[in-house]
Amino acid sequence: MKHIIINISSIFLLLIFLVSCQNKTAQQKKETDSGVHNDTHSDSHEGDKETEETLNFVTLQQKQLEVMDIELGTTKKVNLGKTLKVNGQLELPPQKRASISAIVGGRIESVAVIEGDYVKKGQAIAQLNNPQFITMQREYLTAKSNYSFLEKDYLRKKELFKDGITSQKSFQQAEAAYKDGKSALNAAKSMLQLVGINISVLEKGQIISSIPVISPINGYVQNIAINIGKFVAPEQEMFEIVDNEHLHIGLKVFEKDIDKAKVGQKITFALTTRPDKIYEAEIFALGSAFDMDTRAVKVHAKIIGTHAGLLTGMFVEARITTSNKEVSALPEGAFVTEKGLDYIFIQKENDKDNITLEKVQINRGISDLGFSEVVFINEIPKNIVVVTKGAYYVNAELNKGEFEDHEH
Repeated sequence: MKHIIINISSIFLLLIFLVSCQNKTAQQKKETDSGVHNDTHSDSHEGDKETEETLNFVTLQQKQLEVMDIELGTTKKVNLGKTLKVNGQLELPPQKRASISAIVGGRIESVAVIEGDYVKKGQAIAQLNNPQFITMQREYLTAKSNYSFLEKDYLRKKELFKDGITSQKSFQQAEAAYKDGKSALNAAKSMLQLVGINISVLEKGQIISSIPVISPINGYVQNIAINIGKFVAPEQEMFEIVDNEHLHIGLKVFEKDIDKAKVGQKITFALTTRPDKIYEAEIFALGSAFDMDTRAVKVHAKIIGTHAGLLTGMFVEARITTSNKEVSALPEGAFVTEKGLDYIFIQKENDKDNITLEKVQINRGISDLGFSEVVFINEIPKNIVVVTKGAYYVNAELNKGEFEDHEH
């Protein structure tokens, strides 16, 4: 009986030992599995973070920039303080604009310029042919010859009258004929000068059948209304010449805002057809006449800096600055908006073949005249190169690459 009890106790202890070993092995396995899972989860988070950062970069070929009309540049200082919004038009003073027509009609023999050419005052820009020119020159030469005869007869009879050899009536007839001949000569000479015939060349015996059409001012040929062989009537306009160096802005300021416009105030303006290009001007004159139809006064401003791309007659949208606030700004084409957040693209790498851009979140401030203030959330290097036009297309390329990565 004693031996039976000892055997049962031994079996019981053996069972307890086996169960304990099994539980310990299971716990170790659980801990091992848990550790592997945690490591995998951690690696997954780090991988997601790295992927997220990678998805903010896009690399484009230099050729793509041209095809998609993407432009690079830097932020620029723009005055986006309180302003008065006005519209107007580019104008020229009347003395800097010339319409050229013929005094005497004729047929166009040649044209020496094309639209857009720069011409100087006194330059021949066309040749006009008319048989009447020959008649005018002959009449001048006849008048000059007749005048010479009448002058000699007058002087001779004047001396004879002094000596009492000829009658007063004969002297007076000679004097009247002389003055009439002189008047006819001067008229013929003035007519030739008016149409542009060189008197000194004519007096040497050279009669011409065509005359030059002369530019009266320095400037650019804006319009040509003739061609070779075309007959132009007297006073018919042939050319229009403009001197754009004296281009200025004519703005309409409405009645309620007249007291806000003053001489010397700065103006920023843009063409209505090209709002991304900002120009500057300064008010130099306020109109003294009130237009009853528009209830506005004309304000004139001279353009500061380059006149490139500006032509008379172009419409502008302007801002008269009433209080200054100069900010770093970018044109509207530099921004993209996603889920209520604003982004721009900055250049990270650039070589002759490729360019790498990074999508950066920013805060967008006040906007006007096609520009918006840009406030960087994180500090960036000064004069950083950014996409100033075509950011939408860059973002599309970035999203396309992200979509392809997810599919893969």
